[in-house]
Amino acid sequence: MTHHLPPQPAISEATILSTVAAVCDAAALAHDLELFLQQVVDTLRPLLDTDRVVVYQVLPDQDGLIAAESVGADWLPLRGQLIYDPCFENGWGDRYRHGHVGVVTDVQHDHLEPCYADLLTRLQVQAKLAVPIFAGTQLWALLIVHRCGGPCNWHQSSHELLKHVARQVGQTIYQNELERQLAQQQTRPAPEQTEQLFQLFTDHVDQLLFIRDAVSGQFLYVNAAFERIWEQPLAGLYDDPGLWLRQIHPDDLPQVLNSVGRQFEGNSVRREYRIVRPSGEVRWIEAHVRVVEDDQGQPRYMVGWADDCTEHREQQAHLRAAEATLSRRVGQEQLLRMLTARMRETLDFETILSAAVAGIKAVFSADRAVIFEILPDGNRRIAQQATHPNYVTITDAMIPPGPLSPDYTARLRTGQPYIVNDIDTALWSSEILAFLNNIMVRSAMIAPIAHPFGGDSHPVWGILVVHACGKNRQWQPFEANMLQHFADQLTTALHQAELYRQLQAANRELDRIAKVDSLTQLANRRWLDEYLNQEWQRLARERKPLSVVLADVDFFKPYNDTYGHAAGDQCLIEIASTIGYGARRPADLAARYGGEEFALVLPDTDTAGAIRVVQTVRHHLQILALPHGASPNSPTITLSFGVATLVPTPGRSAESILAAADQALYAAKAAGRNQYQVSAQGPDQQ
Repeated sequence: MTHHLPPQPAISEATILSTVAAVCDAAALAHDLELFLQQVVDTLRPLLDTDRVVVYQVLPDQDGLIAAESVGADWLPLRGQLIYDPCFENGWGDRYRHGHVGVVTDVQHDHLEPCYADLLTRLQVQAKLAVPIFAGTQLWALLIVHRCGGPCNWHQSSHELLKHVARQVGQTIYQNELERQLAQQQTRPAPEQTEQLFQLFTDHVDQLLFIRDAVSGQFLYVNAAFERIWEQPLAGLYDDPGLWLRQIHPDDLPQVLNSVGRQFEGNSVRREYRIVRPSGEVRWIEAHVRVVEDDQGQPRYMVGWADDCTEHREQQAHLRAAEATLSRRVGQEQLLRMLTARMRETLDFETILSAAVAGIKAVFSADRAVIFEILPDGNRRIAQQATHPNYVTITDAMIPPGPLSPDYTARLRTGQPYIVNDIDTALWSSEILAFLNNIMVRSAMIAPIAHPFGGDSHPVWGILVVHACGKNRQWQPFEANMLQHFADQLTTALHQAELYRQLQAANRELDRIAKVDSLTQLANRRWLDEYLNQEWQRLARERKPLSVVLADVDFFKPYNDTYGHAAGDQCLIEIASTIGYGARRPADLAARYGGEEFALVLPDTDTAGAIRVVQTVRHHLQILALPHGASPNSPTITLSFGVATLVPTPGRSAESILAAADQALYAAKAAGRNQYQVSAQGPDQQ
């Protein structure tokens, strides 16, 4: 078998159905079998994107005739040729007579009989797909598709298309043969005609075959299949021609009656309808009817066949459901990939959770998607949710308090998702069931979210839940697996978000360390200079005043010499807390200027405001009353202050206000300390 061949594109269910309908229409209108077969192969070749489609009529002597062909211009035409296939002698013909589908994907590499490989090579065939055409029970022909330009990995939908078309072609051929034989028998005596009809129809037992008088409606012949399909005695139909009609389902009867008139318009009528058997069982019937005219062109007979197509319709419904499931699964996987990609675009966990519930609700066409966080004490809270407007939004107060049951917790710890298609059958506590009924949940899918840092004591961070509220939903296992996959992605996002939070905290701490004096925990000189320049530029644009206060501890060296450096450090810490009373507004900054000097930056503050700040600091310093036995001026620690106020201008630098405050501080110390002095350079002296 050939490996690694690219798959043939799939043919949709809708395309298959429309093609079969087109073949049925062509059969109804065609009066020439050869023309009908040509229409079939011409229709199939572009649809299957292949090089040659033929109807290979099987002859009694094992030869075959190419009865119809549609072939590309680059390939050898075969129509009308008699082709001998020696492999029919080795049982190939019998296999096709039993419904075998012949598949060759690569003539060069598939394990074929040498005679068969020879034949295909001579016909320029590299890949082949063949299905039998039965006229009644007889193998009449093969419907064959050739790929001449290279191998082909035939898609299953191509098999299905050819089977459906072959079935319709076989029925048309069979009905055509019936009409031909009936036309020949119209001139024969009645006894001979009856005998021929009996012989003709007893050959076929799978389908219901019938002949009716076109004028009276009387059944002239019906085979025994009527009893099997309608579950009524055959004799009853001869006595009562309307018996079959009375068993038609009431919902389908109008369209059947409507189609009866079309039989006399020169068309072959195809019907599908339901019948109700005497047992009450409902079955689907497919029927084809054609009116046969006499030599004067008047309706003479109604001939046709009918079959129980219930299983076929169920198979088609199953196929459509499978195709819809596959389509939904592909769409869900695509949306989940998009959602996962969006999650990777941000490290903010709240943003991730919000996008997750909205996306998951859409992916699974759910009524609600919820992420519950399990707290250390076992209680749950709503981390995020997305809910359809028709249903209630869950609040934390609605969640039953207390930890989950041990069985529920143990199931979450397995890390596996699970499905509850009917909440009423779930083995949960009465409190949980009451909660779910309160929020109108009918079905649910649950996936645990592992805790990346929880360890054995707290392995589950939370629960990702999808709700169906309007009615019960039959969730599929692959959907639960997809939900768990996304829950695992949330665990990864949680891990990354926590690492990012720790990194941000570390960066903030580094930033704080870079700006804060380690002893006093006030701003350091570096941050003071940076902040002062920043405020200087801002207030220069706004033309507002800026005040700076410098403070110096009086007689601090004698204090250090008397009490020691450790006491001196503690003294500076206490003074720093007092200086902090001067920076009460968010824009104010208290800093250690250097050694025993401190500074206050007071944006948008005039001289009077700066003096009030100094008085506040002095007041708290007096309350603090730190002893200073080595001071010649005061028994407690005192400070000298220099105050400067300027309106910043672009032409001057922030150093000018520091220099003015420093000059004022020098004047305060020269005047005897324990006081403040205001710079002679006021805000209007630029």
